[in-house]
Amino acid sequence: MSKSFIKQFLPKRLLPRLLLIFLIPLIIIQCSVIFFFYDRHWEKIVNRFSNIASNNVNLILNQYKKKDFKTAKSVAAELNINLEIESNFENMFTKKSPLERKIHETIKSRVNNNIEIEFNSEFVSIYHKIESGFIKMDFPRKYLLSETPTIYILWIISTSLVLSLIAFLFLRIQIRAIHRLATSAESFGRGKKIEKFKPEGALEIRSAGNAFLKMRARINVYIDQKTDFLAGISHDLGTIITRIKLRMELLENQKEIKDIKKDIDIMQVFLKEYLDYSKETKINSLVDVNIKTIIDEVIQLSKFKKKKIIIKCLKTFSVKTDKNSLYRIVFNLFENACKYGDKIEISVKKQNSKLVINIEDDGPGIENQFRKKVFKPFYKIDTSRNLNEGGSGLGLSIAKELAKKIKAKISVAKSIKLKGSLFSISIPILE
Repeated sequence: MSKSFIKQFLPKRLLPRLLLIFLIPLIIIQCSVIFFFYDRHWEKIVNRFSNIASNNVNLILNQYKKKDFKTAKSVAAELNINLEIESNFENMFTKKSPLERKIHETIKSRVNNNIEIEFNSEFVSIYHKIESGFIKMDFPRKYLLSETPTIYILWIISTSLVLSLIAFLFLRIQIRAIHRLATSAESFGRGKKIEKFKPEGALEIRSAGNAFLKMRARINVYIDQKTDFLAGISHDLGTIITRIKLRMELLENQKEIKDIKKDIDIMQVFLKEYLDYSKETKINSLVDVNIKTIIDEVIQLSKFKKKKIIIKCLKTFSVKTDKNSLYRIVFNLFENACKYGDKIEISVKKQNSKLVINIEDDGPGIENQFRKKVFKPFYKIDTSRNLNEGGSGLGLSIAKELAKKIKAKISVAKSIKLKGSLFSISIPILE
């Protein structure tokens, strides 16, 4: 309970947290030093100055009482104190600070209670009542109030500010190195090519950066090997399938030839999907893509274009993205809808700062427990794995991976209108 309460007030980012770790002890130490300075050292200084001033006041008053005003003024002049007699005195002084009250009380206790003190910008005036009026003694302010504490506090604060600025700059450099590492890792995870990344910062951060570079190199080698391997298999099997087709032309049993050709066509589709899935998709430069044009191209190139297809999309709808990736996403989802439904509806709408493409069908739909699994490679809801109907199970997986690369999202739900499946592609609208 207490941890969660404290966490809500703590900063979430690393740089503010590091600054807190640095600043909080610094502030506590400074406050402690200032407190003890005022409580100990400054109190002693004030008492010492007040006692010296009290001795001077007593000396001047004794000279005035035993001899005369002229003698007292001569003694005061030697002490750099201005001595005058005033007939009237009005106690209308401004409120004193705690330090000034301390000086007032000390001098009163050392001289007598008839003393009044006025603190000015340059002098401290002490008034003592006599028969003809008041004796006014003007002490230079530095005799009673030292400027050292103010200079000391300003020096501490200024030094702390400079140190804090230097610490902030150094911490920012370290955080920048971590941020670049995180950005490079995120870009690599999305399949983007990392042009420049150089490990920098502290030794530990550089070690993490070097580890990332080694990991990236190993993953790239693995991907290249996998792609070359599957490409080789596809090429070799494609050659064999072509030979089989040529030899089948010489056979006489046309019914068996027709069945074999159907199996070969399915094998070719599988090989193409396996190769497409293994390839590393590279995102080209982002361009303005007209959604209506993409949908028309998908339908024209599809083998299911003769089915009942309804399109609801304005000709002005466009989005800045990778054209090839978006085409393959729409094509795969459209082909999937056509496999299981006879009526397909494609609608496009703007929703907040996103463009949403909905592909609905009147097929059997997908139950809740299967909706997350259908995007897994080779997963089929049909447990019998009927190759003639179910496909390879890679179409939705390829669409999901391509969507991640263009920062889009694909979701599946039940179609309220057609009672089948509803696949939604949500694409952010870039300015």
